[in-house]
Amino acid sequence: MPRRKPVPSLRSMCLTFFRDFDRLAAASQQQGVTVNRLIRRLPLSIVEDLLQTVPMSPVEALQFLHPYLKKFNIFVSEEDLNESLIDQYTTCLKTSKGLRQVGIKVSGDVLMGQRFIGAVLRSTTKLVQLNVSDSPFNDDLMEALAISCPSLQDLNISKCKHVTNVGLITLYCPGDEMNSGCRNLTNLNVSSTSLTCDGVLFALQGWPNLLKLDADMLDFPPEGVAIPSGKYKLKTINFPVRYESLEQVHHLFPNLRSMDLSNYGVHYDEAPPVGALGQLQFLEELSIDAENFPPHGIDIFKSLGSRIKILELYGYRGVDLAEVAMTFPNLVRLVLFGCHFVNSGRKYPSKAELPKLRAFMFFRLGPYQSVEESFPAEDFCNLLATCKEIEFLELTSIQVWTPEVIDTLSNALLICLLNRDVFQHLRELQLWYCHRFTTRGILPLVNRSDSGLKKLGLHHCDGLSEDDLQEIEEIIHRNNLDLTLRY
Repeated sequence: MPRRKPVPSLRSMCLTFFRDFDRLAAASQQQGVTVNRLIRRLPLSIVEDLLQTVPMSPVEALQFLHPYLKKFNIFVSEEDLNESLIDQYTTCLKTSKGLRQVGIKVSGDVLMGQRFIGAVLRSTTKLVQLNVSDSPFNDDLMEALAISCPSLQDLNISKCKHVTNVGLITLYCPGDEMNSGCRNLTNLNVSSTSLTCDGVLFALQGWPNLLKLDADMLDFPPEGVAIPSGKYKLKTINFPVRYESLEQVHHLFPNLRSMDLSNYGVHYDEAPPVGALGQLQFLEELSIDAENFPPHGIDIFKSLGSRIKILELYGYRGVDLAEVAMTFPNLVRLVLFGCHFVNSGRKYPSKAELPKLRAFMFFRLGPYQSVEESFPAEDFCNLLATCKEIEFLELTSIQVWTPEVIDTLSNALLICLLNRDVFQHLRELQLWYCHRFTTRGILPLVNRSDSGLKKLGLHHCDGLSEDDLQEIEEIIHRNNLDLTLRY
C-alpha cells in the first residue's frame, strides 16, 4: 500500500505559509473566509508565533492582529518615532478589548519616548501587566499609569533611572482621591532605578498583597529600621538581605518561596547562618552568588537541599556537577552562570541523578585555563542522561577561545547527547554564541525520527552559514516537521 504523506500540524503549516500578507490573504481565499475569520480559528499560541514570524513592523502587526491579542510587545526605534506612529498605535490600542499585557521598548529622543509611552498608557485602560524596563519611564508616567490602569498587578520598571520614591508613592495614590491608584500590585520590579531602601519599605507597606519584589543593589531592611514580623505575604525577594538579618528572615517573610543570597561587593568569610533558611517552610528557589561565600562550597546548603527545586549559581569555582545533583536531588530548574568546574577523574556516581529536572541553562564566560575548568562535557552528558523529564536546554558561550575549549563545546557534545537519548525528552534547545557547532552536529538533531524537539534556536552561532540555516529550514519544511527554528 502506498504510504500517506504525513499531514503537517496547524502550527507548522501557519509558520510555513504565513510569511507575508499576500500569502495570508491567498490562504484565506482558498478557505473561502476572510483573513480575520482565518486568524480567529488559530489558537492564541500560533497567533503569537505569527507575530515573530511574519516580517512586518510592530505597528503593522498590531493593526492586523489587535482584536485577538492578550499580550503585545512594542519596539520603537529612533528613526520610526513620530506623531504619526503615536496616532497609529493609540487608534489600535483603543479597540483592543482583550489586551492585558504590554511591553514597551523605546529608543531615541527621551521626551518623544515619554510622549509615546504616555499615549500608550492612556489608550490601554485594562492592563494587568506592564513591562517598560530600560525605557525613559519617569515619575510623571507613574502618575499616568496610576490613573489609566488601576487594575495593574504586575509592573516592571527595572533600569528606569528616572523613577524615584516619589513615583512609587504617586503610583499608589496619584491625587487627593484616597481610593485611586494601583492598589492591587502583586509583582513589582524596581531593580536599577533611583529608588532607595525607603522606597522598598514603602512598597512593602503600601501593597500588603505583594508576592514578588525585585530590587537588586539595595540592602534590606534599611539600617536601623525595625520591620514588623510576619505581616508580609512575599513569596519571592530578589534583593540582597543583610547578612545580620539572615537569621531573622523567617520571621520577616515566613511565606518566602524564593530567596536571593547575593550582596554585591560584600564578602562573608565566616560560615553564613544559612541554617536559619531551613525554617522557611515554603522555600523552593535559591539564587547564590559565590562572591559572597568565597571559602564556602555548596555543601553548606545540604540541610535544605532536598527542598530546593530551582537553583541558580553565579561564579562558583570548583563546581562538581555530580555534587550539585546529590546536594539538590529534586531540582526542576538549574542555572549555572560563569561557574568554573572541576574534573576529579572519578567515574560519574550512579546516585548523582536529577530525575525531575525540566530546564537547564548554562552560561559560560571566559577565558579559562583548561578543558575541565571550562566545561565538563562527560559529566554534563552523564547528568542529562538521568533527566528523564527535561524539556528545555540552553547553552550560552561568551568567552575568549583557546584550542582546548574549541574541542569541548563541539558537535561531539550534541552527538553524545543524541546517543544518550536526551533528545527523546527535550522539547526546546537554545544555543547562543556557540561558534563550534556546525551542520554536522545540528542536522542529526533535525533528522532524528524519535526526537521530541519542538523549538530550536541557533543564535549568533558563527559556525553556521546562511546557506546552512536555509538548508535546515528546507529540511524542516520538506519533512513537515513540527519544529520551529529561530536564528
